[in-house]
Amino acid sequence: MNTILLEKNAGIALVTLNRPEVRNAVSLEMTEELDRCLDLLASDPEVKVVIFTGAGDKAFVSGGDLEQFGTVRTKDKSYPMLMRVSRLLSKIDRFPKPTIAMINGVAIGGGCEFAASCRFRMASEEARLGFVQIGMHIITGWGSGTRLMEKIGTNRALQLLLTGEMIDANRGQEIGFIDSVHPHSRLKEEVLLFAGKIAGQPLSGIEAYMKIAKMVDAKLPVEVCIEEEVDMCSNLWGSDAHYGIVQKFLNKK
Repeated sequence: MNTILLEKNAGIALVTLNRPEVRNAVSLEMTEELDRCLDLLASDPEVKVVIFTGAGDKAFVSGGDLEQFGTVRTKDKSYPMLMRVSRLLSKIDRFPKPTIAMINGVAIGGGCEFAASCRFRMASEEARLGFVQIGMHIITGWGSGTRLMEKIGTNRALQLLLTGEMIDANRGQEIGFIDSVHPHSRLKEEVLLFAGKIAGQPLSGIEAYMKIAKMVDAKLPVEVCIEEEVDMCSNLWGSDAHYGIVQKFLNKK
């Protein structure tokens, strides 16, 4: 792959968006490579959690590649181009395993959209964030205005979307967009520590909880979510792995 790097270790996949010369701007080539990468990681039984970050220490993602996207002038060309990236972010949003945006620098426009598609967002204290699209006479073209409203509430989201304001990571945490903020020098260590705790658990349970989370996100009736939760637990109940743990506990007791 030309635009991303992939490392896998101990159940953790680290995907680095590797275009530091343009602050890791998303191109159509990167979109295609990420799409193929996600298919591989979803079906890999050794991978339990996926981390996304940007190459270098200046930017997570600076948005879309303006040299590539900025030349488009008409809807018949912009719509399929925007939808292609939107589908990729929806794929991340629906990914069956936990995803973490490790925001190691600036996330502007599409960079914030990319981060919004991940389940968790962990940021360097030096990170700066901004849904700046409105100041460019457009809006969030990859669908993450909707995702942001879903995650932090409509009015809090509109405060960012309508003003185009740049905020720091601590402010992002205050409004619920960022899950945790860490010293820049310790960001990767802290993200890997969190990811490692997830990766230490059985994949079957991880995927079950991710499915429940998406049902709750979709605001399905509580009774429906609970019934599905009980059904998934009953599928796992009595497996060799579960039975072995129970017997170990009983024998110890």
